[in-house]
Amino acid sequence: MASVTPLLVRARTIISCERDAAQCGVTFDDLGRIDDGAMLVEGEHIAAIGARAEVERAIGSRDVRELDLGDSVVVPGFVDAHAHPLFAGDREPDFTARQRGERAPLGMLYTVERTREALLHARSFYDRIVRPRLQLLLAHGTTTLETKTGYALHKPGETALLDLIATHKDDADVPALVATFLGAHALPPEFTNEKAFVEYLIDHVIPSAASHGAIYADAFCEPGFFSPEVTRRYLQACRLHGMRLRVHCDEMSFGAAAEMAVQVGVDAVDHCNCIRDVDARAIADAGIVTVACPATIAYLDLPRRAPVRDLLARGGTVALASDFNPGTSPCFNLQTVAYFGRKLFGMSAAEALYGVTRAAAHSLRVDAGRLRAGGVADFVAMELASPEEFGWLHGGNLARAVVHRGALVRHGENV
Repeated sequence: MASVTPLLVRARTIISCERDAAQCGVTFDDLGRIDDGAMLVEGEHIAAIGARAEVERAIGSRDVRELDLGDSVVVPGFVDAHAHPLFAGDREPDFTARQRGERAPLGMLYTVERTREALLHARSFYDRIVRPRLQLLLAHGTTTLETKTGYALHKPGETALLDLIATHKDDADVPALVATFLGAHALPPEFTNEKAFVEYLIDHVIPSAASHGAIYADAFCEPGFFSPEVTRRYLQACRLHGMRLRVHCDEMSFGAAAEMAVQVGVDAVDHCNCIRDVDARAIADAGIVTVACPATIAYLDLPRRAPVRDLLARGGTVALASDFNPGTSPCFNLQTVAYFGRKLFGMSAAEALYGVTRAAAHSLRVDAGRLRAGGVADFVAMELASPEEFGWLHGGNLARAVVHRGALVRHGENV
């Protein structure tokens, strides 16, 4: 195979997010700000990063291709730590009904029905529905995506969803996919009892999920869905089959989910809008990442929100995620999520960038969300006058260029 000529990337400012620093009060200098910066990309990896003069000096007389990103602010590729992109069916009528103060007419079981139907032709489902959706996320800067199952809720469908993730997780034209088995998402139509359904998952689905590539297991631990006791049993069974753990906690009402999650020892607790002060303290003390989903709060007009500032003040780590799904957060753009993170949680621009890069990557235990020599060349060139505008300008796509695994997958007309 012929070698690829290295790529020299220049930009006015690079924020590497490589330096270790606490998230609370972090600055762009703390994260690793390089003005008049450059990177040398060889294949899928960064060979060198630093001041432009230093990188060019190291290149010497070598033949390189060049990508001049001008006045852009270059940041690591975004990491979305909570997403539900594997669905079929349009839930816009639910949104319209909520706006009128009416009950949503479709609900999650409608999505389950449509997704099961689509999986009868899994390849077409991926090519026509899922792949364009994933490419849209990538075009907006998401280069690593936690990808949940949970809209089939039976063994053949959940296995088929995991097989789609496994087949396409390393495709160049979509984000890198991290498979999460969300078997305990809701009761499917075949069951009326949460305990009976979880026993079915334990006996029949969890072993299959583990053998079909599930890295994580997740559950919707919420009053009216899965209780802490039943969720604990489910999570422990998933752990016995080699999966790491994360869990939806206390999203819409308090149900002692976070307390259970800390006791079990999960990597991430997600949502956490209704947790108590004692829960926030325990989460921070345990080093568990809180994955906050502000777009969901905005979409549903939830009266409570995750205590992000308190978590950060206690030394905790907070990721910002899209919760992309058809029913409660049809938001695929982490640039918009960063805006909501600043607006609803009072985060600074640097804290928000940390949330969609380093914090999210740590919650998934993946080597992503930072730019370093030897690391994967995933980065986004943002059309910002300064890094401080991150999460302020919003409402469109400010990604002037997106590079995924060393390949330019999106670029503006002026690149």
